[in-house]
Amino acid sequence: MEAHQQLGGLFRSAEDIERRCAPRDTAGASISCAVREPRTGRWLPTAIRDISVTGISLLAEQPFEPGQLLTIELRHDKCGWTRKYLIEVRHADICYPNDDWLHGCRFARPLSDEELRLWL
Repeated sequence: MEAHQQLGGLFRSAEDIERRCAPRDTAGASISCAVREPRTGRWLPTAIRDISVTGISLLAEQPFEPGQLLTIELRHDKCGWTRKYLIEVRHADICYPNDDWLHGCRFARPLSDEELRLWL
């Protein structure tokens, strides 16, 4: 029997819900992230849920629109590395228990395997 989930009043199969193009891993404990708020230019702290060579999922207090381009800054707090990446928001969904917004994002340029290892 195929697994289904109700979303917005519609039933969708697990295949329709899965959007990822590459396997994702949890970012390392010493990795932090901030998103540049497009209107103000301020950096907003953001949590990383998972990351892959093609994308990243982020938890933020505010929603960003699907299709919106954002700049993120990833920091390796132990080593002092900082890198900025351009991402495109693919979807945004409210996430419980603290009502943060879960954003599925695609990197404008896929990470190399070496870059990905920096963040794991």
